[in-house]
Amino acid sequence: MQRYSIGVDIGGTFSDLVCMDNDSGEIINVKVPSTPPRFIEGIMNALDKCGITPGELSVFKHGSTIATNAVIQRKGAKTGLLTTNGFRDVLEAARGDRPDLYNFAWDPGTPLVPRRNRLGVTERVDYEGNVVESLNEDEVRHASRLFKKRGIEAVAICFINSFMNPAHELRAKEIVTEEMPGVYACTSYEVFPEVKEFERTSTTTVNAYLGPVVERYYAELTNRFGEWGYKGDLLVIHSGGGVMTAESARQFPARTCQSGPAGGVMGGAYVGGLAGFKNVITFDMGGTSADLALVWQGQPLIEPGTKVEFKIPIRFPCVDLMAVGAGGGSIAWIDTGGTLKSGPQSAGAYPGPACYDTGGNDPTNTDANLVLGRLNPDSFLGGEMRIKPELAREAIKTRVADHFRMTVEEAADGILRVSNANMINATRLISVERGYDPRDFALVAFGGAGPLHAADLAFELNIPKVLVPRWPGLTSAFGMLHVDIRHDFLRPVLQKEKDVDLDRLNETFKELEEMARNQFEKEGVSAGQIKFQRSMDVKYFPQSRYLNVPVRSGQLTFEDVKDVAEAFHQKHQQEFSYTIPGDVVAVELGNARLTAWGVAPKAQLKEYPELGTAEEAHIGNRKVWFRQAGGWTTTPVYLRDRLKNGAVIPGPAIVEQKDSTTVIPPGVTGTVNEYLHIILDLSAIL
Repeated sequence: MQRYSIGVDIGGTFSDLVCMDNDSGEIINVKVPSTPPRFIEGIMNALDKCGITPGELSVFKHGSTIATNAVIQRKGAKTGLLTTNGFRDVLEAARGDRPDLYNFAWDPGTPLVPRRNRLGVTERVDYEGNVVESLNEDEVRHASRLFKKRGIEAVAICFINSFMNPAHELRAKEIVTEEMPGVYACTSYEVFPEVKEFERTSTTTVNAYLGPVVERYYAELTNRFGEWGYKGDLLVIHSGGGVMTAESARQFPARTCQSGPAGGVMGGAYVGGLAGFKNVITFDMGGTSADLALVWQGQPLIEPGTKVEFKIPIRFPCVDLMAVGAGGGSIAWIDTGGTLKSGPQSAGAYPGPACYDTGGNDPTNTDANLVLGRLNPDSFLGGEMRIKPELAREAIKTRVADHFRMTVEEAADGILRVSNANMINATRLISVERGYDPRDFALVAFGGAGPLHAADLAFELNIPKVLVPRWPGLTSAFGMLHVDIRHDFLRPVLQKEKDVDLDRLNETFKELEEMARNQFEKEGVSAGQIKFQRSMDVKYFPQSRYLNVPVRSGQLTFEDVKDVAEAFHQKHQQEFSYTIPGDVVAVELGNARLTAWGVAPKAQLKEYPELGTAEEAHIGNRKVWFRQAGGWTTTPVYLRDRLKNGAVIPGPAIVEQKDSTTVIPPGVTGTVNEYLHIILDLSAIL
């Protein structure tokens, strides 16, 4: 009987699997080392360890860093770019800016497509979609033959103003596939039909660059699952916080960037909602990085795009994440000015932190937590991995403590404080700088290292409550079990509010909804399981940055357009603290957007009504170093698996479990709720 749902999140250090019984809500969780570059081996290892049979599996949802890593490491397909004559340098010209204004040695990095493989052809469409110059098909054929001789595996096609009229792009794609059988080809109109030329070119190029890589990965994964005996759908989580089929992932591989972290945000939003917190900041700290996101009224903030690197934007709707190089494996180092730094370099899985005894010699956050007694060397990863405190002490002493002439404990505390400061600054960027007060939120801490640092972050940010999920190290994989199939569609409008063509606007939304229905029909989702949410990108004309605001369903009227403009003014006031009167500047409706959801199988967490006390989970005491208490403090240690609903844990305390460790500092109180999540209350020390 198909009774289990599985979510798998592949990280740089570990692969996490959560298997939920759809009937009882019981969970089996598995954590295994990742197996780069053949990450599929890690998935199969986790399935073997899980112990269920293929016939028991009802749905499989998957998130990974495969696409992101391919771009960062420049391991994508050999790609060619076909553009309008005169636009072959758009990728390098970009926006003409730089991340550091005063760093004249900054290297923008190599583009995904070298200049010799960016070819222009004769064609021209104006800003209204009128053909000014016809497509020269002979030039397209010549370019295709050059690409073929050069061993090009993927071709991105991006013509000027094609978002208003795609005829030339679509014909060029036909010619390319005729001349280059088997090549992966995509057009900007199919991928991202928006006005911004650089972002449109970049997104289309990334999509092509990743196409063959993602195609091979999911073909192999499908084959391995077939050999295992599973014949159902493979659903892939994407950057927008939904899932899509593996077939859709092959069509739009660029959407799978930020795949795993998006699952964590959805998981954090779900468990926060169960505890009564509609507004949460999700804090996912793993082995390599920390990802932070803001959830307002139960919904994560969505950005119109993200950047893999400074000059490589991807303009697909994505969960608004702030990632910093602060994970358990982040390396502490001293810069040329003698200042202590933490990250973004990471020891990763190999050579790993010094305490792993796998070749790493640099001190990391994991080493610092071990030296301060926060981690138990005998029960790390449930006792499956033995870590050595003496190696951690030696690394911190020689690389940090001796330099500053301080004790090893003081140096370890300094390492954690510097790392925490990086994460605190990132949290302020996604909250305060977006017009939100962190004090109005709860912090949901997960990832293997999140609960170690969460209380310290919350204290610095004046956040009164911290929620630690039942399985914090597996929350990203768990979050994938609670998302629906999601697709996002866009069409340009480019009309001023006062001059809007209402018939055209309504026709545009009708077209988007028809596209969504066709997509879901291919994926076997019935009409009764589909829901739509409209929105529009709006800006002050002629500014360049849009803000996205909701639009009601149904036939729109001029009054609805005024409501859209008013919603834009309110959002602009919230984010920038000012608005511009209508008699000074016009409001422009830039893009019509449609988010479409198709209901996917979801399991619900089980409640545990049986009450208990903290003493039932108390397994002993050990010395833990707390700066708040002046140094080493005898601290009770509790076993998470024995904690029951209603248990109250006064700090200082340590709560240990297989996939993570929770630190409860002095003055903080932890309470276990009916889902066995721990809620930390910091109000007494704020």
